[in-house]
Amino acid sequence: MSDFVISRPVPVASIPAGGVEREIVATEVERRALARAYGLLEVNAFAATVSARPEPRGIVTVEGRVRAEIVQACVVSLEPVSQTIDEPIFARYAPAGRSAAGAAAEAGEGIEEPPELMSGPDLDLGAIAAEHFVLAIDPYPRAPGAELPDGQAGQVAPDSPFAKLAALRARLPDRG
Repeated sequence: MSDFVISRPVPVASIPAGGVEREIVATEVERRALARAYGLLEVNAFAATVSARPEPRGIVTVEGRVRAEIVQACVVSLEPVSQTIDEPIFARYAPAGRSAAGAAAEAGEGIEEPPELMSGPDLDLGAIAAEHFVLAIDPYPRAPGAELPDGQAGQVAPDSPFAKLAALRARLPDRG
C-alpha cells in the first residue's frame, strides 16, 4: 500500500524504449481522500494522462496533463468556490543512489533544474499527477463579490506581533 492518495506505480525497469502512457481516473474514494488531504470541500473529478519515457543514463522524463474539478471554501465568506484545474505535467527523475546534479552533468546539462531522485525501483505516476494537481489549487479562493468589511483589508490586530513591530519601528529615528 502506497502512502500517496493516488498511486499508480510503474516499475522503471519495465518502461520500454518508446515509453509508457497511463490514463489515471481517480475513484470516488481517492477523490474524497484528496479533498480531505488538501482541505477541499469536494473533488468532483480528477483525471490525468501521464507518459514516462526513458532517457540516457537512467533518467526518466514524465509528461502529461492533469484535469480536475474542485470545490473549496471562500477565504472571506466560506461560500463554496468551484475551480477547474487543467495543468501540464513535466518532471524528470534520476535513479536512486545518484546525485541529481551528477546525473544532469553526465547528461551534458546544467544543474539549474536537475532531475529529482527516484526513491526506489518504481515511479509513481499517480503521485506525480497529484503533485501537479496540488500545485494548481488556488490558495486564496474567493466567491464572486466576496470582500472584507470596510476598513479591515490590510488591517493588523493591535495585539499581534506585527503591530508591536510596527510600533517599535515608528519610534526609530528616520534614517532617510
